[in-house]
Amino acid sequence: MEVIEEFIKGKYEKQELCEDAIVVSKNFIAVIDGVTSQENPCQGKALGKIISDILKNIIPIIPEKSRCDKAISYLNEKILEEYKNEGIYDLIKDDPRKQPAASVVIYSKFYNQIWMIGDCKALYGNTIIDNELEVDIMYAKLRKILIEYLLETGCTEDELLENDITRQFLDETIKRQPLIRNKRFYGRYDYVSIDGFNKLDMDLIKIVDVPKDVSEIAFCTDGYRKIFATLKECEEYNKFIKENDPLCYKEYWHERGFVKNQESYDDRAYIRFKI
Repeated sequence: MEVIEEFIKGKYEKQELCEDAIVVSKNFIAVIDGVTSQENPCQGKALGKIISDILKNIIPIIPEKSRCDKAISYLNEKILEEYKNEGIYDLIKDDPRKQPAASVVIYSKFYNQIWMIGDCKALYGNTIIDNELEVDIMYAKLRKILIEYLLETGCTEDELLENDITRQFLDETIKRQPLIRNKRFYGRYDYVSIDGFNKLDMDLIKIVDVPKDVSEIAFCTDGYRKIFATLKECEEYNKFIKENDPLCYKEYWHERGFVKNQESYDDRAYIRFKI
């Protein structure tokens, strides 16, 4: 495997706050999207940053011949070991809202497969693998309605870019999300992410056999609204949205919009590589 291009950038000026990560190793390539904290940071670090740092270190040491389910079990085991080593296991074990979680997309060289856990994106040739979560689509729909209501009742776009008060309306629903993560209700809002504590339902994980004629693959986190075959195209598309719909409620509606003086609405990571 050979990296063609890669890029990672946090939504804040301090890159050390970025909860996304990229992994390049002999057997695996991955992008990681740490879930933004709904609780106070643990030991002074955001929950999404805690788990992305752990996964960045342990994905490279997954046994080469591990199938997807075994690899996830291995990651969960190692994550819990790290929590215990760091002295935070007892603080978080009984409350899903305090447990770090992450979406991950992994390429296994041995199996020539893409493993998609959560809502990262992948592309090869003209094939896009997107796994947008229904719960996030619901937030985007609710936010769009709220923005339209606020704009029609006295607020301006500039005011909402300065202070997006729709988050206050959505917060109670968003805070409930960790309570449904990795639970099986057999409905459209079921989803999985890696948190160390839960065995994941393999029916909710996309495992894609990469066609033999494919030579390049691209991965990105959901900090990019759409994945393209080059980093330049991804960046240009995000820039286009920022210029034309910075609140992300018109054609490009999303659960979050751009914040004034912030170049992106989320951390973002992208990698394109040869296999």
